[in-house]
Amino acid sequence: MTRMITKTVIKTMCITLLSLFGVGILFLLFLSFVAPSAMARLTRDLGMYPQSAWYSSLQYADGKGDIDNIAAAFNCSVLARDEENIVKYGKTFIEDARFKEYCEEVEAREAQEGTPLEAYTQYVYGRVGIAYYRIDQGEQGLTLALSVNTDSFVEYNAVNDLANEVVLKGDAAFASQILTSLTSLQASGTIAESGYLDRTVNILITFTAQN
Repeated sequence: MTRMITKTVIKTMCITLLSLFGVGILFLLFLSFVAPSAMARLTRDLGMYPQSAWYSSLQYADGKGDIDNIAAAFNCSVLARDEENIVKYGKTFIEDARFKEYCEEVEAREAQEGTPLEAYTQYVYGRVGIAYYRIDQGEQGLTLALSVNTDSFVEYNAVNDLANEVVLKGDAAFASQILTSLTSLQASGTIAESGYLDRTVNILITFTAQN
């Protein structure tokens, strides 16, 4: 009799736990579609960056189109080191008509907090360029990085970010491609202050000669 009661209690507990689990899953699915912003925050706070990126992208794509959402999707993808989604969300972020204004706001805020080494615009282009390189689409990454460095070439920029990645990988072949593009940029004469450009070119010349 006692054994039967124990079995009944255990069975009831298992059913209850399974029911609670099912309700929890349904509740999360409900929140996913009704309140993706809440789920984006929750998953980000829990360190679930790929999931947070996805929820943020849902908000951007569902007609609201707040640039903060695609920026969050990009930033969470960077934290997750998800190179394909860095490219996916980064491209969408860059192509948004409000991207320039958004970056200017970020850069103004960072300037108040302290002098950042790299402008946020250059950071985004550089990180997307690196992601392209890591998924074997380096030429697209180089084209993207160069697109924001044709009039000036500051010390910390998207091309240098990509070049540093390539040098660290020991990829002399792709370093030569970057070098070719930069020597063409030198020859164009469009860079007024070319000191940092010259330095990067010299570094790449040395690297490719030794590798």
